[in-house]
Amino acid sequence: MRLWRFIRRAVEEAGVLAWTIGGTALVLITLSGPIFRLGLYISMIALAVHIIGLWAALGDDE
Repeated sequence: MRLWRFIRRAVEEAGVLAWTIGGTALVLITLSGPIFRLGLYISMIALAVHIIGLWAALGDDE
């Protein structure tokens, strides 16, 4: 049950973050070389932190 709530909430959050993720992707395609790689790492870390925060906040809903 908890897994399904997490998946539902993650999908909702993805909808909320769509513009941010789209903007990040737009910027990343204009970069090249080591700067692209750095931007990709920063974006992945930020998304992972957001998902971890989402997971942590899931316990607050109960």
